[in-house]
Amino acid sequence: MDPIIFTPRLKLTLVTKAERGSPELEWFHELWSNEKATWWSIHGQAKSIEDTEKVIKGCLPTSEGEENTYRVAYAVHKVLESMSGSIEGEPQPAEQEEKSTEFVGLVTLKSLDAGGLALPEDLTLPVAAATTTLTVELAYMFLPIGWGKGYATESVEAVFESCKRARSFWTPFSKLYIRAIVNECNPASLRVMDKTGMTKKGVYNWTGKVWLAGGWREQDNLHIFGMHLLE
Repeated sequence: MDPIIFTPRLKLTLVTKAERGSPELEWFHELWSNEKATWWSIHGQAKSIEDTEKVIKGCLPTSEGEENTYRVAYAVHKVLESMSGSIEGEPQPAEQEEKSTEFVGLVTLKSLDAGGLALPEDLTLPVAAATTTLTVELAYMFLPIGWGKGYATESVEAVFESCKRARSFWTPFSKLYIRAIVNECNPASLRVMDKTGMTKKGVYNWTGKVWLAGGWREQDNLHIFGMHLLE
């Protein structure tokens, strides 16, 4: 995966570790300790740095003994200064690298594990496809300062393009399928799915018990989206 991705307004940095005292851990804790940013996260708001560390352990690249797990995490920063001297108005990487930035969010991809939501075949891929196709789940979170500006769409599209360039990263799988699960009460993320070209597979009626969006929820309609990135 690309270590750094530039878009016209953003800088995405691939995060492989977040140790105590590192800027990466500071970014993540700012995000996970924000009540509004974590409103739709099943992990909830982090109350301490230890809470943040527990959550991000499941977002960062695999550790020993997890060689069959694929994880990608991109920290998203907005570029604060305007660009100048660009060809046809497009900022160049060298110019962007010199600009000041501000952390605004996180985009992650993670292959499915035993803790993931099991979906019926009509909402995902057939079981037979699992031998050649890797399914990864898309998730993202943004601080309120990044809401309503199109940053989520811009970031997700950039990460998707990086996935396509990094075929060897997904070895031994030759095909890559992205899935996303969006609560029906989260219209902003539903719009992001439409803008990024994700296909709506259907609605899954979930039952259980989880603290989400400021209260205990025992039933939700979850919109399931999917898209092949590598076929």
